[in-house]
Amino acid sequence: MKVFSFAVMLLLIAATVALAGCSGPSVNSQNHGITTGTPATMPVTVPPAQTTDARYAGLTSIVDRAVTYAKEHGKDAALLEFNNITGTFIKGDLYVFAYGMDGTTLAWPYQPDQLGTNRAGAADVNGVNHIRRMIEVAGDGGGWVYYVTKNPANNNREELKLSYVRPVDKTWLVGSGIYLSEIPALFNTTEKDPLVERVMQARQYAQANGAVKAVRDFNDRNGKFADGSRYIFAYAYNGTTLAMPFQPETIGTNRTDFTDTHGVKVTAWEIAAAKSGGGFVYVDYYNPDTGKPGMKLCYVTPVDNTWLVGSGIYTDRQREASPRL
Repeated sequence: MKVFSFAVMLLLIAATVALAGCSGPSVNSQNHGITTGTPATMPVTVPPAQTTDARYAGLTSIVDRAVTYAKEHGKDAALLEFNNITGTFIKGDLYVFAYGMDGTTLAWPYQPDQLGTNRAGAADVNGVNHIRRMIEVAGDGGGWVYYVTKNPANNNREELKLSYVRPVDKTWLVGSGIYLSEIPALFNTTEKDPLVERVMQARQYAQANGAVKAVRDFNDRNGKFADGSRYIFAYAYNGTTLAMPFQPETIGTNRTDFTDTHGVKVTAWEIAAAKSGGGFVYVDYYNPDTGKPGMKLCYVTPVDNTWLVGSGIYTDRQREASPRL
């Protein structure tokens, strides 16, 4: 498919904004009676560091302290201390891990057998490449990453974890995480396979019909691509929102720095995953079926080398509001 120009991109955005402006305030009954998304229904985007939950303060504090320690004492001494299970960087459920920017495991006190192994391609049970995302986030100065992993404090049950990572220098990173046990985040293949198929069908539609028509149809709340929480969204690689049928006010806006309810830069994550050929990401985001935020597993894929399409599935249990806010 021929890459569309910036001028066509502007036309595309204008068309979608016009479509949103001509839409009524709500969709009809066969589309679940969903009302148009507004800023009031958008998820709160307060970063975890600004919440009152003490776990977040402890998490950022231990990572910040680890960075300072590494810079003051050097890499070798720091890794020795981080890997010491009786050391100063083990505090309750918190511990410090470290990776080289190439994915090599440098510190993991409770998994010493993993030291020296390269985990750049590691994925969690839902197929999310979380180590690669940690490297990307650290390379961008640091931030937050979701993934699912075993919680030893809960019989090694697979649970959602939120980690904070920071670079020490250009060659390695440190991080630590907390379990969000109250948020379900397990998805089976009977859910994920139709998700991937739905996104790939949207990609094929876009490639066959062109960007302008595809984006217009993705934004049509009465069309086949806006099936409630199974809607198709689209972003340009520069962060511009192209399709978001239940939040038309976002169309044309740049969401590169948009963060979800836990401070995770989800749009940037989706763009990075698409640029890598496609993949799964997590986001705590507004669900048009409920009008409330919920944990969502998204799958994204590139249409060409300028934009992506994606969709998601939500966990069964939706929360009234984020318990961390």
